[in-house]
Amino acid sequence: MKILVEEHIYEARLVRNICGDFETVCGDSIKVSHIGYYFSPAVNDCVLCLPKVVRDTVGCTVFGGITPEQLLDAFSLKSSLSDRQAAFVQDFSLWIYRAISTYARLNPKSSIVRSSVSTDISSDTDAPTGTLLDIVLAIIRFYNENRDYFMYVIRNLHRGYDRINWRKTVNTQTPVIQNGKPYYINVVNRRKQIDFDEELMVIFHSILHYISSSLGLMVHTECNYNLITGAQFEAYLDGLGLVRLNTIKYKYFSDKDIRLWNLCKAFFEKTSGIRETGTSEDYLLVGSFEIVFEAMMDALISDHNLPEFLKNQTDGKIVDHIFKYYSPIDGKEVYYIGDSKYYSVGATIGDNSIYKQFTYAKNIIQYHFIKSKAGKLEGAGYRDAVTEGYNFTPNFFLSAIMPDSLTFFDMRLQQRKFIDDADEERHRLSHFCNRLFDRDTLWLTHFDVNLLYIIALYASEDFAEQAAFKDKFSRMIFSAMQNLLDSRYVFYAVFPYELDNRDFVEKHFHLLNGKIYTLDTYLLSNLLDNPLKDDGNIQPQQFRQSQTLILAFEKKYTDDNATILNYIKDCADIRKFHLDQICFQVGPARQR
Repeated sequence: MKILVEEHIYEARLVRNICGDFETVCGDSIKVSHIGYYFSPAVNDCVLCLPKVVRDTVGCTVFGGITPEQLLDAFSLKSSLSDRQAAFVQDFSLWIYRAISTYARLNPKSSIVRSSVSTDISSDTDAPTGTLLDIVLAIIRFYNENRDYFMYVIRNLHRGYDRINWRKTVNTQTPVIQNGKPYYINVVNRRKQIDFDEELMVIFHSILHYISSSLGLMVHTECNYNLITGAQFEAYLDGLGLVRLNTIKYKYFSDKDIRLWNLCKAFFEKTSGIRETGTSEDYLLVGSFEIVFEAMMDALISDHNLPEFLKNQTDGKIVDHIFKYYSPIDGKEVYYIGDSKYYSVGATIGDNSIYKQFTYAKNIIQYHFIKSKAGKLEGAGYRDAVTEGYNFTPNFFLSAIMPDSLTFFDMRLQQRKFIDDADEERHRLSHFCNRLFDRDTLWLTHFDVNLLYIIALYASEDFAEQAAFKDKFSRMIFSAMQNLLDSRYVFYAVFPYELDNRDFVEKHFHLLNGKIYTLDTYLLSNLLDNPLKDDGNIQPQQFRQSQTLILAFEKKYTDDNATILNYIKDCADIRKFHLDQICFQVGPARQR
């Protein structure tokens, strides 16, 4: 197996025989522009093209720091990879291929897919189709899922082989007489000259041996057969394999035997077809992996029952990912807006992408403003009628990374920190300073997610696991948004002494506009456990109201914040709190 890396520029002399018509040639250099698989007749080997995120900032790969050039012959005797690294490269390469196969099947009209055949293959298909790699993976999967079957067949085929039939031996063999005693050099046992059951097993295990030794896909088998190898197996690849299979075709009746025969037949048909044409007619590639990454994330995190114009907005912009989840402020449902970014390691988000992401959020807020005026808010909480404040709109980028642990079993979702104050300002939009609950105040965050986990989860098509991931992902983004706001703002619960909430807001509207919001009182019940006044005589109106006023002050405006607090402290009890102190108790996905 040969391994290439997307967007790496190779010297043409190194890869000229490997690359087909799928790469970009620039003089003496060749750049890989596709991701996926193809079979190269020139080197008689499979070629797998990996995404550019396997390269680090200095041009090496995450596979032990070796270069893409060293990765070309990852499974040769001169490989720079350890056994563990080689096993990981194989697993990653195959998961990439499976993810592309899944994308191609789910998006049959996609213009980025280049495929020579149908990729619809499953372990239940009697006549498997697809690329050679599809068939190879089906063979490996069948073997791994039916090890007990193979051991049962082997035990039955070989049972009694060492038991000598003395009657036939005496009648048919000439003994050697030594010291007056007969010795039989050739004895007769139960082994037959031709055993069709055993011949199918020999062919199948010979294919597994070829897959492991020549294609670099490690398969560990346990058998005592005399395998077909070398020049003899080359003849099988050139057509003899199909001849032998057709000879024994009608000897099988069980479903597993028929499936086994069909897998062997499909393998020899594909290999002999490739050898006859002598061209790269066996491939499955995508030219723009960023679209595949976007599709994977969209399938895993987006809600697919939302109004179409929320995703395909009326100004022509298309939102990558959108789903409903609880607001980090008050627990009402709001839309979470995400955008996938498939960049090289170390790349930063451009200003154009940031501007578009803010526009996505503005369009969705405007949509709910219109719905609110029409009395059709659909239960989503964007605008507070009492304070005229606007809820927080979670908005984020999502990038693919390769974690140091190289694990397929953990999403490793991490929020990127702002580089400096200037970077933070790029990711925040506001018309007025120090107004979190203003319609024009928007924050944009950036998360990295483990590409290995996403690829494996998407390609596995385990819908239960995907649903569990979506819930966990939503809760993690929710918590990250709360932490972001808690780190930039200080929050206060405000309990007016004499006025009700609406009158209090109207009296101080110009002072508190954009800084004040309401949430259900029971969400802050932990703040009401202690008396609000030392004498205990004055009970605030808030105890008799279903909603509590909250203030949000941006921490860097300390003087302005202190002025406002001094102004209202005599007419309200004010208590500091953090968003993670809010008690969300509305459903199983709620968290404290």
